[in-house]
Amino acid sequence: MLKNYHPYLRDIGLSEIQIQLYDYIIKQKSGTILEIKEKLNLSYAKVNYNMSVLEDLGLIFSSKSKKNKRYFRIDPQIALTKVLDERMQGFKEQINMIEETVKAEESTMGKCYANITFYHYTDLNLAVEYYYNLIENCKNEIYMSALPPTLLKKLEHAFYKAFLKGIRLVLYFSKEDFDSIDDYFDQITDILKRIQIEIIQTKETTCQHVRYNDMIVNNGVVLIDGKYLNTVLFLNDDIFHFDGFYGTNFVQQSKRYLKVKTIIKRIKIEYPEPFQTVLDILQDKNVISTKELSTKSKIGGGKLREILDYLIKIGKIRENKLKESAGKPKKVYSLIEGSSL
Repeated sequence: MLKNYHPYLRDIGLSEIQIQLYDYIIKQKSGTILEIKEKLNLSYAKVNYNMSVLEDLGLIFSSKSKKNKRYFRIDPQIALTKVLDERMQGFKEQINMIEETVKAEESTMGKCYANITFYHYTDLNLAVEYYYNLIENCKNEIYMSALPPTLLKKLEHAFYKAFLKGIRLVLYFSKEDFDSIDDYFDQITDILKRIQIEIIQTKETTCQHVRYNDMIVNNGVVLIDGKYLNTVLFLNDDIFHFDGFYGTNFVQQSKRYLKVKTIIKRIKIEYPEPFQTVLDILQDKNVISTKELSTKSKIGGGKLREILDYLIKIGKIRENKLKESAGKPKKVYSLIEGSSL
């Protein structure tokens, strides 16, 4: 009887495993992870993750006890009506997006990333061009699973520009994501050394495994602003395919997939090396001119200007102008009292 409702459950975004688990709870009324694991012959991690997804969707609820937590069904009519309401809200957001797309296409300013509804590429350069467009228009955050070092190198400049705008960047990875890259952490910290980023190493894989041309490969993700889901099919440092689309529910589910992982190590690069160098010099000097700062830091031109503008924007330093007897005023910099390094 429940199978009659499976097409609807698929329509609201449930995977086959999630439908199987939901059927079990509806029939049995409750169950622990161990009970479900044994009955359905699924791994503990798979049951744990997907039951959390069902609970987040409001289809089931659990006991507060962490030990031997038990999951219970919610009246399907109530639960599924709520999910449907949320789905309707999602449709309204998509309609708004279509409206924005039409406006963008009619605008003399040209197209913006709002009109990228779906794309797929096997050409790395074309895909990177789309990624640049999406990242350039990012407003708040970028979450990533493990990604090939080659791709991170190509996107490093876009990530740097995003960091200067105040975008939050988070990258999850696991050693289980790679067969032949043993120094992944060292590689990515070297590639992303100019960027303020949070790097989280997990015990479990951060990429889902999928079949591509008779191979099992990683399906990595780049999640932008909670709206744009971008996937990368890769194996170690070999990249095969890209695609992406607008979908808030899919992005939220992918983000939850990352956040439920067992964290081994969490590192936040607060101030990348050149930024920290400038701050260290300013800590030693009460006031310093642009010329002297450039000499001491060995950073010049536009790069130093970028660093100073960013530190001013986040309230770490101040810029003043000193009038001299001749010529234009000299710019000097100092740490703002009370700002922590």
